[in-house]
Amino acid sequence: MNWSKMKSLSLFTLLIVFAVSCGPINTKSKTNIKEEIEDPSVPPGTVKLTDHLYIDRVPVTNLMYQEFLDHLEKYWSDKKHEKMKSYEKYGLDPDTVFAPYNGNIRLLMSAHIDPRLFVQPKLDMNNYMSHPYYQWHPVVHVSQEQAELFCKWRTDMVNAVYGIRSKNANQRKKYPAQVIYRLPSENEMTAAYTLLDKKLQLLTYQDEIYSYYGDFYKFKRIQDENHMAVFEMKELSKNGEYFPLNKALSYYEADELNTGFRCICEVTP
Repeated sequence: MNWSKMKSLSLFTLLIVFAVSCGPINTKSKTNIKEEIEDPSVPPGTVKLTDHLYIDRVPVTNLMYQEFLDHLEKYWSDKKHEKMKSYEKYGLDPDTVFAPYNGNIRLLMSAHIDPRLFVQPKLDMNNYMSHPYYQWHPVVHVSQEQAELFCKWRTDMVNAVYGIRSKNANQRKKYPAQVIYRLPSENEMTAAYTLLDKKLQLLTYQDEIYSYYGDFYKFKRIQDENHMAVFEMKELSKNGEYFPLNKALSYYEADELNTGFRCICEVTP
């Protein structure tokens, strides 16, 4: 595959990943990065908590994490992270962001999840992460360091996409001046749960998660709704693992719970 086709495909995939829950992208023009999300002031894939704080609607999915791994291999590294701090806020050339073969093998290896691990007794991580059926399911068995690296990369990519979408200063004003993704604290997660429950924007999903064999698009539809979905699984926070449901387990046993993560997003308007 030549560079122009590879770049277009990767950028299109990137916009799909970061526009998750924010409306469809025009598939007739894969390189049309002017497509608008529902509200450009809201970081993609998140729900609003305060004027400066947003949280992921769902835990990070296998599809999102695979895109992260792809970028570690081809486009992103610690050196690139430092360089991206000085990138233009608008009129940003996609070639600057997505120049190929600037990845970091060390980071890539550190971010890979052991494929020999099991999600449940008959499903290993290799099949769970790579099979299209599970692309909208939450990624699991992620370490604290891997989750923090993902947040760092996601910060760079979303800010870069804003710069690419904006051709001038007026267009750039529609988007946040800067976003920073990080892991939430347990207190933030509890506060988000309470706030969004009162606003009827909270979904608690207690059913089979890791090996669901029903509706293929069920987890995709959960992401498309303007609410925060909390599953019957543990999640990583800045403080370590926690269980976000303040309900008794209804499907899994405690020792069967896997650990995923979601990001919280700090916004500078």
